[in-house]
Amino acid sequence: MSQPPSSRPNLRRRRQWGVLLRRLGLTGAGALLIILGILSVPTPVPIGFVLFAVGLYLLARGSKRAKRSVKDLRRLVPPLSRSLNRLKHRLPGRLQIFIERSDPGE
Repeated sequence: MSQPPSSRPNLRRRRQWGVLLRRLGLTGAGALLIILGILSVPTPVPIGFVLFAVGLYLLARGSKRAKRSVKDLRRLVPPLSRSLNRLKHRLPGRLQIFIERSDPGE
């Protein structure tokens, strides 16, 4: 039996809240990892750049504007782009795809 029409808008509203919370979570986690990555770059263990790359990925997953900004940033800062390309083979598949798609193709 299908639901009465009056309950469908509630379902739509719940989905909208779910999407909003997911985007906020991805954006917040991405920003936090970027900050942690930047802070941990000078440490002896080279984890900072990995945290930075994962943070960029999460931030871009949560925001279309951030996705465009990553590509622009890689175009403006070629050493960052080269470093991401060198790190790519050590990262999980989705991050590799993200790095390939955001490559400005110099």
